[in-house]
Amino acid sequence: MTVTDTRLCGKATAQAWGRLHPRLTRRAAWIDYDGPLPIIEGTVIRLTVDRLPSGGVNKPIWLWWSGTAATATDADVDRCWQSFLRRFDLEHTFRLFKQTLGGTKPRLRSSEAADRWT
Repeated sequence: MTVTDTRLCGKATAQAWGRLHPRLTRRAAWIDYDGPLPIIEGTVIRLTVDRLPSGGVNKPIWLWWSGTAATATDADVDRCWQSFLRRFDLEHTFRLFKQTLGGTKPRLRSSEAADRWT
């Protein structure tokens, strides 16, 4: 378990369990897979924080990482959840920019026209 003090959320606690694997089923990406389904090991990370900046409902975040050698006290675990939160911020920033600049309004018929419009 790692504990990190954050500016906006207070204390962030990350717990990790390594060498776990999801139960694969023959749906979606595995529907046409021949033979027995593979075992894909990874690390499950559970992140909890003291409070949310928005004041919303505080629930744990569960992340799955394809690395298998991480331990609960590993710096890789902290890097994983911090990268996830940074990615989340960036995606919402781009979404806001596209909405503000009208990027969601045009109905262009070709990718070349979209490139010219943008």
